[in-house]
Amino acid sequence: MDHPCRKSEIFWLAILFFLQASCSSLQSTAYTYNEIVIVNQTGSAVRDVAVSSTESGRSFGCGNIAPRGICSDRFPPRPYRASPVRIDWMIGNGTRHSKIIELTLPASFAVGLPLRGVLVIDAQGQVSTYLQQQAPDPHP
Repeated sequence: MDHPCRKSEIFWLAILFFLQASCSSLQSTAYTYNEIVIVNQTGSAVRDVAVSSTESGRSFGCGNIAPRGICSDRFPPRPYRASPVRIDWMIGNGTRHSKIIELTLPASFAVGLPLRGVLVIDAQGQVSTYLQQQAPDPHP
């Protein structure tokens, strides 16, 4: 025969496990992003830039980014899911490029502050990416 205290311990351990699993899943989706910035560091125009999520299909594009120019879009915060992103672009000489990348979320980022995805097309026409986090509002 099972002891009543044993059943109670098992019940509370099951509840604790469920709550811990729920909290950890909420924590991983608590990050949001609200801006995409594309920086052209080349000496020529970059055309037909398209950034799209491989998971959701959402996309953002810039038709023409001047040499050493910037194209950006800001929107209401959306959940950050850390899914791969596809980037397509064309350098001034007509060479088309495409790359699938994964952005890494730095451990130092705070939940609750929106993220900004930054894509840099360097002088050689290659893309590097990183995430930035907006500073907290000093006057909430």
